Amino acid sequence: MKTTSTVIFLAAYFLAASLCRAAPDTVDRIRVVMPPNSDEIVKNIASILQHQITSRCEAKLITGDDAELTVKLSIEPGIGAEGFRISDDADGSIKITGNDRRGLLFGVGKFLRSSRYDQGGFTPSTWRGESVPKCSYRAAYLATHFRNFYEAAPIEEVVHYVESLGLWGYNTLVIHYPTWAFNGISDPAAREWLDRFKHVMRRAKSIGLAVGIIQGGAEGYKNSPKEFYKTKVPGEWRGNFGIGLCPSKPAALTYLHNMYSELLDDIKKDVELDCFISWPYDEGGCACKDCWPWGARGFINNSKWFAVEVRRRFPECKMIISTWGFENENDTNPDGEWIGLERELAKDESWADYILADGHNNYFPKYILTEGVPGNLPLVNFPEISMFDQTPWGGYGANPAPSHFEELWSRIKHIAVGGMPYSEGIYEDLNKAIIAGFYWEPDRKAEETVKEYAAFEFSPGATDAMLEVVRIFEKNHRRDRIGPSAIRAFELVEKAEKSITPQARTAWRWRIFYLRALIDKELFQHEGKREGEVMKKAFAELTDIYHAQGCWFKPPKIK
Repeated sequence: MKTTSTVIFLAAYFLAASLCRAAPDTVDRIRVVMPPNSDEIVKNIASILQHQITSRCEAKLITGDDAELTVKLSIEPGIGAEGFRISDDADGSIKITGNDRRGLLFGVGKFLRSSRYDQGGFTPSTWRGESVPKCSYRAAYLATHFRNFYEAAPIEEVVHYVESLGLWGYNTLVIHYPTWAFNGISDPAAREWLDRFKHVMRRAKSIGLAVGIIQGGAEGYKNSPKEFYKTKVPGEWRGNFGIGLCPSKPAALTYLHNMYSELLDDIKKDVELDCFISWPYDEGGCACKDCWPWGARGFINNSKWFAVEVRRRFPECKMIISTWGFENENDTNPDGEWIGLERELAKDESWADYILADGHNNYFPKYILTEGVPGNLPLVNFPEISMFDQTPWGGYGANPAPSHFEELWSRIKHIAVGGMPYSEGIYEDLNKAIIAGFYWEPDRKAEETVKEYAAFEFSPGATDAMLEVVRIFEKNHRRDRIGPSAIRAFELVEKAEKSITPQARTAWRWRIFYLRALIDKELFQHEGKREGEVMKKAFAELTDIYHAQGCWFKPPKIK
């Protein structure tokens, strides 16, 4: 009996000793070592690693031999496309290895998220292993219009935000050139827009990301000739800005081709596109007898033209054919769009590489679920993470909905090869992380990402509290359904704030959570009325965070 007790004691002792030796120390002097002959992309990834650490804690990056921690970056093919490995090197350093340059970026992201940041310094990640993404197309679509954050914020803020999306595993950045906002490509406003977002795309490519644009095939400029205007399509939900054109009119078709040729040539001067998304509705679509059904006729003709012109300028560019808006809200298909698309792809699918499909809020096209993907092409989705069931969008702070998005993803995760969430701003930052988690590992639970996000952006000590806060936020998402749990959420946020660093406490990601909890509490206590000095200041701060002073869906203003 005594021998058994001794064995158990010794086993426990050595296990505890092993765990103690494995536990990392907090450090404040860090050295990052790049592989020999590193190119600009690798250097930029190293710069992101350094910036993320020094902006979150008091640790310093040094180049000398007296570093307390050395992090080595390397690229070694063989892990799997865009995958990475984090391991301990023989000299005591931590090694982040990418299968390729994107894999290195994603490995840096995992290392950063699994490390911790305290007032005393930096505690390196203990996560070790390999990880390879399951979905190949992982894009973030930034809706670059309406003077939202992406258009209005200082450009470096936008660039740093794009970098943060890359750290979460997004491999593609997509934007839209809003022709309906300009009077031609020479319009000063159009030139300003193009200069801004070509810069953003170049910066995205400088860290290894792919870039693409979305364009509607019949979307004109503000000053397009009125005689070219389209016949309005049925269904307000399909979108109508009033300046769509009819490509069945020969002069209008020539105008459209010249207009988009100018745009593609202008982009080609500065940026190499990796993907092009041909978009049917909102804005787009014509219901004249020669164009309708749009998705089976006019839209296909436009998409085929785009395929030729895009690939002529960008030979490696992938063509993604969107089916957004093919059905109405009752999931009926009276217009033959799906069948027409299927028929055309059966004849020739060389003009399409992917099919994009999704609907509004809780809706996904029944045709895909019952009949399969037209042309048996790879499927990508388009989750709406910004506008669902809450207006003004982002006006109340963070809008996380992990259960909602997990349920939607569960319907198609067995057939999708990725997707592209629709983003109107930064208030749905956690939703982007959740979607990125699905694209990396389709069976990943949304709340696992919530916990990883909370530990990284706030503090490991705040994880449990913030998970409960997120659950309450989702329960109280609808502004007419805020319950007494809003009081509990605010109490939890106030408690969690005590465990986070000054850097995290003042960062916008924390503020949009704190302000959401505060506003919900005030709304509940004021029976849904938006009134009082507390809410006034909260809405004003959100407006400043979003740079939304000129945005048409900015947070509410209280007199």
